Amino acid sequence: MNRTLRLVGLAVALATPTLLAAQVAGTRQISFGASAGLSMPTGDLGDGSDAGYAVAGHVFYRPASMQALRLRGDVSFDRWGVKNTNESADASRRSLGFVANVLYDFASTSEGNIRPYVIGGLGLYNYKTSVDVAGVNLSDSSTDVGIQAGGGLQFQLSGFSTFAEVKYVNVFSDNSISWVPITFGIRF
Repeated sequence: MNRTLRLVGLAVALATPTLLAAQVAGTRQISFGASAGLSMPTGDLGDGSDAGYAVAGHVFYRPASMQALRLRGDVSFDRWGVKNTNESADASRRSLGFVANVLYDFASTSEGNIRPYVIGGLGLYNYKTSVDVAGVNLSDSSTDVGIQAGGGLQFQLSGFSTFAEVKYVNVFSDNSISWVPITFGIRF
């Protein structure tokens, strides 16, 4: 009996590091997410636009060989109202973005439930201004390259993997088009 208990104890002791490593490696390589929040226009865009909203869908990929790095594809939509418009006019600006990002995860805090990260990405943004006056719709749009950089915190909340994030987005166009989305999201 003692010999059997010793063998079981030895097997558990030898298997524990392997099982723990399998749990870490067993985290899903591909996951999905969604986020929403406030979108604050800056620069020339901020001079003529009110604060708006941002929504986005995400696809996360964690390469098995690099535990601190993640890749994320974003499809984002930001919308802002236009300042100082005629009461009979409905004017807005919006951006539709397709962005490829790299995320670097820092070590978790001492409690282990909050993990900071930084994000940087490159993508295409379709920017459009629309004005509707007396049933006549006027619009102008362009598609340009843009970059984004920022940071966030990921944490567990009631069984969900969640994150809060702040980024600076700059689109390279004839005008200064930049904004700061402040979002909260979930990953599933």
